[in-house]
Amino acid sequence: MADFGAQDNAAFRAEVRDWLEANFPPSLKNRHDIAASEAPVPVEGDYAIWKTRMGEKGWGVPTWPAAYGGGGLSAADARILREEMSRIGAWNPIGGMGVMMFGPTLLEYGTEEQKQRHIPPIVRGELRWCQGYSEPGAGSDLASLQTRAEDTGDHFLVNGQKIWTSGAQYADWCFCLVRTDASRKHEGISF
Repeated sequence: MADFGAQDNAAFRAEVRDWLEANFPPSLKNRHDIAASEAPVPVEGDYAIWKTRMGEKGWGVPTWPAAYGGGGLSAADARILREEMSRIGAWNPIGGMGVMMFGPTLLEYGTEEQKQRHIPPIVRGELRWCQGYSEPGAGSDLASLQTRAEDTGDHFLVNGQKIWTSGAQYADWCFCLVRTDASRKHEGISF
């Protein structure tokens, strides 16, 4: 029967348990509701401590590259982390649109300069992002997208409007979908 690294997994699981025991504030056990809120998160107390510790460890985004502050974990090790957090009622305090949408896109398509500038603050939960999709008269119908971005050589000039952006009032940055080619309805949209 194959081993599939059971010894390594056992050692990592023990490491995770020890780290969680030393770093997860018991007062936050099963308090997922705090992280789910779009409202600003506390900047002090146990929540802030937990968020800082997870951000410094890179485990808020466990599979993101360690070069940008992520955990650098394999999918199997990230699963162990989730299992061990669940076992004690711990939860990930780092999330939002930066983690779910912008960060992965930037890691895949961004320049090294963009990654160095934006990924570490996302990893540490220092910046919040919102998405700019919906527009007046079009809602979220991307085929009707009117906001345009013109490549001016060293930057894009964006003209248009975005509305109804969930969490925008708490966001530090906004990423948006814009029309970069008016001749192609769907293919002419850029992120």
